[in-house]
Amino acid sequence: MPIGHIEPFNVTNNNWEAYVRRVNQFITLNSIGETLKVATLVTVVGAECYDLMCDLCAPNTPESKTYDQLVSLVKEHLEPDRSEIAERHIFRQRVQRQGENIREYLQALKHLAKTCNFGACLDVCLRDQFVSGLFDEDMRSRIFAEKSIDYKRAVELALALEAAERHAATACASASMAAAQPTAAAQHEDDGLHRISAGADTSRGGRAGGRRGTGGGGAGAGEGAGSGRAQAQRACSRCGKLGHSEGKCRFKQYSCDVCGEKGHLKAVCTKCDKYGTRQ
Repeated sequence: MPIGHIEPFNVTNNNWEAYVRRVNQFITLNSIGETLKVATLVTVVGAECYDLMCDLCAPNTPESKTYDQLVSLVKEHLEPDRSEIAERHIFRQRVQRQGENIREYLQALKHLAKTCNFGACLDVCLRDQFVSGLFDEDMRSRIFAEKSIDYKRAVELALALEAAERHAATACASASMAAAQPTAAAQHEDDGLHRISAGADTSRGGRAGGRRGTGGGGAGAGEGAGSGRAQAQRACSRCGKLGHSEGKCRFKQYSCDVCGEKGHLKAVCTKCDKYGTRQ
């Protein structure tokens, strides 16, 4: 019984080099000898990739080739040599996108750098593009202020600044939500005023009856304005702040520190009670 499992290779979507590395580990883990490496490869790659091997080896068969020959044939077909200048151009065009966090942005840069042949200059090139492409201008300016900074330190500083901004937003959101909640005394006073106002309106009902037909439009406009003001004062469900809608919230792509879901901050997480983290 072999140890581990390798799914068939997807010719359209999978990376051949990464797949071959997994096959090599599978062969090592199961102590498969040199004479069985080709048989193992053509077995695990699946029907689609095996058909491709047959076409590439014609008029011979994949089984007539060595393991390294088969790997090279498929690589040359699926991943032809790329232009170094073109790959570096693509790398230098990659900047952080709105809503993309630092780690996601850095991962994308590393992926593009693999085909740029930077060699010993890799860290310097990653540092320069990483800092230059940051979406947050304040963060970029803060890193620019460092007289001498290497790639590792630039990443650490960016991550720290991102975390500080997220925590500050969470604290601000909590304060905004607390300020938006009326106290019991204020609520009681507001209820009393409402009852007084309702009584006065009832006493004037008879006198105002004749004017209701012509005053309906004005009342509707007043209610509409009141509704607009109420909506403007409503706390955002993503961050808890006032003055903007959920669709325009800058934190709509952030992930919650409590539940891990994307689209809101810890301060407004509805699962805080469940996880026992609400202060």
